[in-house]
Amino acid sequence: MQIALIILYGLLGAFVGAALDLVADRMPRRVPLLEGRPACETCDTEWRWLHMIPVWGYMQRRGRCPTCEVRLPWRTILLPIATALVFAWLAWFRGLGFELLADSVYSAFLLVIAVIDLEHKLILNRVVFPALWSAVGLMALRILLDLPRYLHYGYWLAAGWAPGQETALIGALSQGAGAFVAFAVFFVMHVISPSGMGDGDVRLAALGGLITGFPGALAVVFGAFFVFAPVGVLLLFFGKEGRKTAVPFGPFLVLSTWVVMLWGDGWLLRYIQG
Repeated sequence: MQIALIILYGLLGAFVGAALDLVADRMPRRVPLLEGRPACETCDTEWRWLHMIPVWGYMQRRGRCPTCEVRLPWRTILLPIATALVFAWLAWFRGLGFELLADSVYSAFLLVIAVIDLEHKLILNRVVFPALWSAVGLMALRILLDLPRYLHYGYWLAAGWAPGQETALIGALSQGAGAFVAFAVFFVMHVISPSGMGDGDVRLAALGGLITGFPGALAVVFGAFFVFAPVGVLLLFFGKEGRKTAVPFGPFLVLSTWVVMLWGDGWLLRYIQG
């Protein structure tokens, strides 16, 4: 049963990844998502339906537009593969249930945000705001279904501020606090150095805090800088980036959020137990 779930969910992830590729293609160019079939960015040739099958369609075209022979973007094949692997892994890690749904929604948004930032050095409101509203919707659904998560309320429960019968509501308040704390930290950095920390990073930090709650949001913030620091040094050392070259910070926030989202429960439990 679990193997079937992993395989089927991985296939679903591949098609979700193909949809995310369309988002990553059209959103930066301000093209409506539902405006016709996907097409070549160079010659506007619309893809045939068979060409839109994830991975297989890319291989059929040999990675190029069949009309003008221009090479297709790397994300066209990598994003469906990455999403399929992430979804399959989530199915194994979570099993069938609400957490699988929530983490799949979060992962899809985080993946496309990271890809757009890597490709265009942009964190778009047209992607981040729907992600924030989706996170709020999932938070409300947790309350309605009484499905609290330890990552959101465990710290406050241990502190004696979260009576057991109110854990779902306390979890929601913790998520709101996490969003506020992460937003505030990055907003201060943006005010101090607008060129070093963009306003898109501020909103993405709020999303990470909303997903992980408080104190998980602190782990997201420090984790992002912990990974960013050595990577930035290596890029400077090997001459890939200059001192004044902007390095996209969004992917580091995405990675940190995703790691805390998945393993934060265990870390928090070990921290509380001392």
